Amino acid sequence: MPHHHQENACTQKDITLDTPDTLYSNSYAVVVSSITLNDAEWNDVVSHLFELHPNAQKFVYSDNDILSIRSDLQTLMPRYVAFVCQPNERGRIFVAKCHCLMRTLDDDPYIDAMWSIITGIDAEHALKSIDNESIPQPFIIQRSINFTNIDQNLFKTCFTFSDAKQGCWYGKNCSLDDGSGEERNQGEEYPRAPALIFTEKLNEIEPDLLITSGHGTEQSIEMPWSLGKLEVQETYLAPLDNNSEPVAPIIEISSNPKIFLPIANCLVGHCNGSQCMVTTFLGRMGVRQMCGYTVRTWFGRAGWGTLDLWKSIPGRLTLADAYFLHQACMTYNLKSIDSRYLEFKFDVSDDDPCYETIVEQLEKQYHLENETIDDKVLEQMYGLCYDHDTFVFYGDPAFIAKLDENKNKELLTTKFLRTSETTHQFIIEYKNIDIAQSFSLPIGNLFTNRIQDYKILNGFEYEPILTDNFLIILKPTPLDHQSTIIKIDFYGVLIN
Repeated sequence: MPHHHQENACTQKDITLDTPDTLYSNSYAVVVSSITLNDAEWNDVVSHLFELHPNAQKFVYSDNDILSIRSDLQTLMPRYVAFVCQPNERGRIFVAKCHCLMRTLDDDPYIDAMWSIITGIDAEHALKSIDNESIPQPFIIQRSINFTNIDQNLFKTCFTFSDAKQGCWYGKNCSLDDGSGEERNQGEEYPRAPALIFTEKLNEIEPDLLITSGHGTEQSIEMPWSLGKLEVQETYLAPLDNNSEPVAPIIEISSNPKIFLPIANCLVGHCNGSQCMVTTFLGRMGVRQMCGYTVRTWFGRAGWGTLDLWKSIPGRLTLADAYFLHQACMTYNLKSIDSRYLEFKFDVSDDDPCYETIVEQLEKQYHLENETIDDKVLEQMYGLCYDHDTFVFYGDPAFIAKLDENKNKELLTTKFLRTSETTHQFIIEYKNIDIAQSFSLPIGNLFTNRIQDYKILNGFEYEPILTDNFLIILKPTPLDHQSTIIKIDFYGVLIN
């Protein structure tokens, strides 16, 4: 359905696409079912969102018909959309429907708003997961516990269980002896059960960030190398060894605010009821935002890609920015293989969708047996179609969670210019030539005003993706090996 906006009356050249605190940058939609809205306790969750976001508008759907609100969302075209859901309402089918909905608010194939799901064990815990008024914004990540190797320079304090070698761990301002100093162990065994070490570090560090990988289910995450696990028992986390025996007291609560990235765990992002990893971590374990898979993961692009984009230039993107922009990158990659696959909707109604499921559905719909497709391209196609609708974001999408920009040397700066009433320029300036020639990850920005009639004028060689609300540069390496600057010129009329 078409939507219409009045052109912004302000056309001064000092109003750029990164001007802060605009009507669009504050626009927010709260989406809720009539059943949830009519529940007094869950209605309080909706009311709290309106306290946090006074410009928000409410959209209500009935009979599980989430698509019924599409035309209303198309009229508003908000920057943020929060789906408030009771835990028994939201499984992987709902997530897939939301993905499809949020890519069809306008004519381009890309995600149209920064959307997320807000839920919890119950309404009380859902409220805790968005109780952000006492948390300084931006929320700067300083302390971390990791199940995968990650640059420790990003953090003031961290503890890492290496997934590269069994028994290997790293500690920064966090040892396994007295809790101070930097240590690392290259041995074959941990000094104590990993789940016990996790419990100790959770209490000692009070991390701002948890990054996990490896095997997972809706109710558990294995420690690296399958040496124990963290398992939901009722509404708590139980630290267990590899024989499922307790190795530490049950973790009842971890109240400090944090971000949770089960970035490559199977199924941890699947909310299949009130007693699962999603509901336990949101609210009870202090998590304000998390993103994870609703299915078993094998391709891993959605998870690792979001993390890579978020940390590629520390402090530049919020976690929600990184999730949004990486979703757009995956759409572009799929479109580049064959635009037909943008119409594919992964049917996740099976009890346990997996690699074989996506292969069977794609081959049946597109008769791939009649086509000659390179094996690597075919694998990319399977993977992108698999990840497109199965990696989900939880928490308030407007919550600003960033890595500490001071924990890494400045790599580059970006800015928008208004070069005329209807033309713009995006400038990337690297600190030096070496960085300019070595930096390869996409560089993107969300706009603080939407534009229409947009088109790239100059800079096609850097493979830009331009839409009404964002710009991504996929190949941000200067072709002039002596240059540290990239400029992208584009046309676009401000619409709000």
